[in-house]
Amino acid sequence: MGKTVLIKTKWIFIIAMTFLVTWFTLKTPTHEGEWHALQAQLPVVERNSEGYQLSNVRNFRYDADGIPTSTDYLTQEYAVDQLAGVWLGLSHFAGYGFAHAFLSFEFVNPEADQGSHFLVLSVEARMRPEQSYSPFKGLFKTYQRINVLGTEEDIIGLRSHVRGEQVYLYPLTLPVEHQHYLFHSLMQETQKLNQQPAFYNTLLHNCVTSLLKHDPDYRFSRHMFDYRVLLPGFGDEFAQEKGWLEQGVDISLLRASSNVPDSVDPKGQGFSQLIRESRQGINL
Repeated sequence: MGKTVLIKTKWIFIIAMTFLVTWFTLKTPTHEGEWHALQAQLPVVERNSEGYQLSNVRNFRYDADGIPTSTDYLTQEYAVDQLAGVWLGLSHFAGYGFAHAFLSFEFVNPEADQGSHFLVLSVEARMRPEQSYSPFKGLFKTYQRINVLGTEEDIIGLRSHVRGEQVYLYPLTLPVEHQHYLFHSLMQETQKLNQQPAFYNTLLHNCVTSLLKHDPDYRFSRHMFDYRVLLPGFGDEFAQEKGWLEQGVDISLLRASSNVPDSVDPKGQGFSQLIRESRQGINL
């Protein structure tokens, strides 16, 4: 009797595992259906002679509870020869290194005399309205992947001023060629995701690895067990070791100089300039 039950249990387990593996293998990503309000529109990238025309650049504003009070999307031109710098953002939403990483591209038009303007690219798990994010679920084709394009007032302001997350913003010390390569590569990937949906994966295609793969020297097999990659909150240490942040300065000083104050209201004027003014008060 006991042997018969054991055999039946074994076959039930084999059948269940076969079903799960088959389901996981055959499950395909799709753009169809409803999405979370902040991720409803996919950005559209069009190449032109000077750079790119980008549509669906998110420029929302939010109330104190994080509910959008305005849902504007922008269509803007970005000339590659006006790319003046790249900034690394780390937004800590919990302790122990749990954070979200993003990039902000700084553009300067010398003829317009309007100062810098910024384009943020944030690789995120695209979720349905009823879903919430779970790193564990992110291992099993639960979420799509989306490259959100937006303004700093939206993407940074939501995290720093509205949600009260601890946000750090670091200028990357990349050569001009590397900056251009990074921007081109990420724009191409953004358009590819628009045409070919893909799954988010907590380890393989998260907010950090999806950015690092655009570094020619990055090897996933070499860095897959680096805690600073798995836990984005320590990503600034990894970036400094790679030579992408200012060298010869203790990371604690860099963090102090790169802290985005939560008191700066993204609904006001000069948000990007104001959140960078704290850098002037730290002697590196």
